[in-house]
Amino acid sequence: MTPAVPRVLSIAGSDSGGGAGVQADLKTIAAWGGYGMTAITAITAQNTQGVQAVHPLPVDVVRAQLDSVAADIAVDAVKIGMLGTVELMRAVAGWLEETRPAVVVLDPVMVASSGDALTAVGDDDGRAAWARLLRVAHLVTPNLPELARLTGRDATDWDAALDAARGLAAEHGVTVLLKGGHLDETEAPEAAAAEVPDAVVRVGGAVHEVRGPRVTTRASHGTGCTLSSALATLAGAGLSWEDALERAKPWLADAMRAGEALAVGDASRPTWHGPVDHGHAQRG
Repeated sequence: MTPAVPRVLSIAGSDSGGGAGVQADLKTIAAWGGYGMTAITAITAQNTQGVQAVHPLPVDVVRAQLDSVAADIAVDAVKIGMLGTVELMRAVAGWLEETRPAVVVLDPVMVASSGDALTAVGDDDGRAAWARLLRVAHLVTPNLPELARLTGRDATDWDAALDAARGLAAEHGVTVLLKGGHLDETEAPEAAAAEVPDAVVRVGGAVHEVRGPRVTTRASHGTGCTLSSALATLAGAGLSWEDALERAKPWLADAMRAGEALAVGDASRPTWHGPVDHGHAQRG
């Protein structure tokens, strides 16, 4: 039976500024009616201006959090965000291989929205660790730069990105949620310039595309964390990936539009990158 309140575990880093990471995950899970739990992988010092420090937690501490939750609480869905080190990636993959949650969403966090590197991916150990995680995930949610790192293929336009996503799905047996927010508006097709496409790409190549108006805002910190958490919660409640995207995408767009009104951080500075408003729907 699908639970009335999906119990969702976020495995991710902590954002001291509250806009991304486990803080964004918990706000999103609650907004969609779920019960959120966490296994924190790293402590970051960050705010709306950028990331000042990253401190990965010891592997045994992360594993202890995972084991503690699983020993007592049913986990209906897992969302994986920032892992930070190859050792942590291996530990999380090992735990997933043992516990086999029904829903696993992998947000392949590699670089923060500010441009700060968060997870190494370039060497053989990193590529092997990503491949292991992809094998135990049910949905992976790359943006275009992350897709390029995972596949080694630069997506110069939406059609090329879809081809790369099909290849990723086929290689690892995982559904891909391809995000088009990084499409260059000057190079994208006319429709994509006015709208942002996202697509569920299934193993076998089936594509379910959802478009929405491009939101021009500086309040977009944590959008990847937020979308992946929403999809995990909705899937944990029994929705298909396609139906989950249909619901989550417009909700996220509204959260971005409402973000600047939160007045979080010093928006007068050119480095300001504010959070979305996860509570916008509750406030009306």
